[in-house]
Amino acid sequence: MTGEPARPMPHPKAPPPRPPAAGGSGQAGGGGKVRGGGQRVRDDDVTAATFGYLGAIFLGPVIPLLVYAIRARKSQFIRYHTATAVNLSIAGAVYALCCLILGGLLLLDSIAVALIVALPIGFVIWVSMLRYLIRGVIAANRGETNEVPSWICARIVS
Repeated sequence: MTGEPARPMPHPKAPPPRPPAAGGSGQAGGGGKVRGGGQRVRDDDVTAATFGYLGAIFLGPVIPLLVYAIRARKSQFIRYHTATAVNLSIAGAVYALCCLILGGLLLLDSIAVALIVALPIGFVIWVSMLRYLIRGVIAANRGETNEVPSWICARIVS
């Protein structure tokens, strides 16, 4: 024993403390956000990733595919988020197609049965896809990653 007071051990899963930013502004080199691993994400990357999710909400996989094709090689952050947006929108389109097929088959029996079954299923699919796309927008805006459960969205584009 050396006579020094014992220091508490940090929790093994706790992130390392971040050094204070120079200048006190918290942003260096023109801005950006700090990811969970301490990596800095540029504001342009955050904007492109957010735009990919918002495009998926309104136009399906078209906008995220364009952002993916143009900007995916420049940033791993953009690649991850646009691929997630593309995968979610493609999965939503496939689920909607399945719902239309189900509705068409039920339509052979009666219009009422088709509407009673297909419309609620389609609405639930739409709400769940919208939920995960909005969560992706929020995560991309914060400079974080967003995990989508594999049961709702297959990794088609990575």
